[in-house]
Amino acid sequence: MNTNQITTVQIQGIEAETLLQKFAKLETQISELTKKPEPTENRLLTRKETAELLGVSLVTLHNWIKSGIIIAYRIGNKVRFKESEVLQSLTKIR
Repeated sequence: MNTNQITTVQIQGIEAETLLQKFAKLETQISELTKKPEPTENRLLTRKETAELLGVSLVTLHNWIKSGIIIAYRIGNKVRFKESEVLQSLTKIR
């Protein structure tokens, strides 16, 4: 496509001001969706959820637990992680 060509699109039945307001609202919604959710102190993650959050395998997660990079909690025979501590571990690594 030639860079000198301009494409004109006509929209009927809507005023320019209304269209600009809708774009502004859409932009706000997109920015809210891209924000990182704040971790909740009480949210516990499973091994699988934690590995997915970090983008690593379960074996790597296990090695990180053994080396003390990530703190794990045992509840009966289940292993859980506090989301806030997992995210803090990421900050420490950087």
